[in-house]
Amino acid sequence: MVAKGGSIQMKRQIKNASQRRLLVIWGAVAILCIGFVPQVRADAHAALDETDWVQTNGPYGGEILAFYAAPKGVLFAGTEGAGIFRSTDRGNSWTPVNTGLHFEPGDGFTGVTAFAQKGDTFYAGTRDALYASTDGGNRWHRVPNFRNPESISGIVIIADRIYVGTLNTGVWYSDDDANSWLQVNDGFGPESVRALSGIGTTLIAGSQNQIFRKRAKADALTAINDDFFVPQIESFAVMGDLLYVGAYISDGEIFRSNDEGDALTDITPGNVRNPVTALSVFGGTLYAGTYGSGVFRSDDKGDSWAAVNARLTDQKVSALLAVNEDTVFAGTAEGGIFRTMDGGDSWVAVNTGLTNTSVGELAVIGKTVYAGMSERLVHSVDGGDSWQPVQISSVPDEYLFSTLSVSEGVLYGGAIRFAPRDEGGVIGGVFRLDNESSALVQVIADNELTGIQCLEIVGTTFYIGTQRDGIYKSEKDADPRTTDLGLEGHFITALSVNGENIYAGTDAGQIYLNAGTRKSWKLLNSTDIAGRHISGLRWVGSTLYAASWGKGVIRSVNDGDSWTPINDGLEDRTVVTMAVIGTELYVGTYSKGVFRWMPDKRWWEPIGSLSRQVLSLAALDGFLYAGTAAGGVFKIPIHGKLGLTTEN
Repeated sequence: MVAKGGSIQMKRQIKNASQRRLLVIWGAVAILCIGFVPQVRADAHAALDETDWVQTNGPYGGEILAFYAAPKGVLFAGTEGAGIFRSTDRGNSWTPVNTGLHFEPGDGFTGVTAFAQKGDTFYAGTRDALYASTDGGNRWHRVPNFRNPESISGIVIIADRIYVGTLNTGVWYSDDDANSWLQVNDGFGPESVRALSGIGTTLIAGSQNQIFRKRAKADALTAINDDFFVPQIESFAVMGDLLYVGAYISDGEIFRSNDEGDALTDITPGNVRNPVTALSVFGGTLYAGTYGSGVFRSDDKGDSWAAVNARLTDQKVSALLAVNEDTVFAGTAEGGIFRTMDGGDSWVAVNTGLTNTSVGELAVIGKTVYAGMSERLVHSVDGGDSWQPVQISSVPDEYLFSTLSVSEGVLYGGAIRFAPRDEGGVIGGVFRLDNESSALVQVIADNELTGIQCLEIVGTTFYIGTQRDGIYKSEKDADPRTTDLGLEGHFITALSVNGENIYAGTDAGQIYLNAGTRKSWKLLNSTDIAGRHISGLRWVGSTLYAASWGKGVIRSVNDGDSWTPINDGLEDRTVVTMAVIGTELYVGTYSKGVFRWMPDKRWWEPIGSLSRQVLSLAALDGFLYAGTAAGGVFKIPIHGKLGLTTEN
């Protein structure tokens, strides 16, 4: 048969859709405008004891790329950024097992995309290497002779041979327990392998738009079913002598073959509207996971299907694992792992211990810490020992939170949603959290705002920075309409207001001043000083500080007329976020953690050791909190009085 055509992104991009959204929402993880001053204990003083950063218990969840069920009920989950997690209690709790995996400060662990087992050796494929473990996953070592630093898309064991599929150099195999490797088809096979499977002694490989097969005695992978063409193959599953293929055409389709791919029959459920990213089989039961429509189940080999999504709160499924007919694990794009024990009639999140979340915003109200993760908002009242979701059912699912701000003890959030181009593209609105009902109430309509990135609240006035529509203001609890302040065409990444003066930073490294005239903006800085991407603008006393990606921090003591770099001691000049806590200035960096400005020494002091990318900062009850990329929230104690000497 001939499948219908259509355009498609690479599998890696599909599975990383949440990260693509973060690039827009958080501005490449740096568009963070912290418009609040967190509450801190008045008796804290500036010295830190020797306690280092401690990862709090969450927020749990994140992106799951791969599963594997080992003997004796042991489960492995591969994540994007947090490495490998293992469960020995049927998924009730998870423990990171990353010893030996490559960790890149700032980026975390590379994505773990595939698992397999041969004898007592476990194999894990990542975006840049092949790893092996001979002690149940406690320690991993990079397979030294697999000299192919391309993203691994699948690992299959057939007889004694190990096959590894890669995104750029086809399929490799080893007959001597990974000591040496040869390329299948002498390098002439499919360059980009998206999925890999075995049916009996036959190897099946899916490229971006074709299926290839290598039978036991063949030397090469050969294309089969030449009239079968799809933009991208996503997944395979095998049930006896049946081969199932998950693909992304226009909506997403599932095919079945009883002759190793020679003939394919379309068995797609009628209500599938998204890529079929994962397939899993146990016995005679087939499960299909989609990126947006959740999970479907078939008990008759794919002839009929039922959607099984009750309580599956994240329906962007990126991995599936059926351990028996009724017990299935679903890995999702942001919600972590869900488990059903009744064939999909109900799902429960099972994320205890699994921290792979990117916390782009932190805010504090009273004794509560709020953490924003684009699609989710959670809070903790016990210092991070537990995190509970904020019930935001009043906000449509398509909204993603881009920034948080606190004003007079009330939490406000800027949110965006993706709309068709003729409706404005990426548009957004402002919401207020009702503390009694935990409902989010829209206070500024979204029809005038394109992609909210910054929200600064001063008194009763909202100042809103957008992606390309410039800056707007609106009065709180008054007319919800907004006033256009100009800077159209600029990507606003930071805002700060001082009296009538409005300061704005852009993704191009520019800093502008509006001195109270509606659309009159003055460029204050040279991009040679500011670098690229202004990630923060904050006042401490009469001094204005600006943080950037690449050039660190600059300051001005004359309202922005002139600037001076202040980077002594700042080990990483890629500054992702900036916060004023009490009267002290802190910055979070891409790879070197958190620093505090010491004005008397003209020096940046490192705050503990934290190799994660720091996206947000807040403080409560003598603790400094850091929201990180793919690592959740960390905290460190600060003792004594917080306070900076005002600079002249």
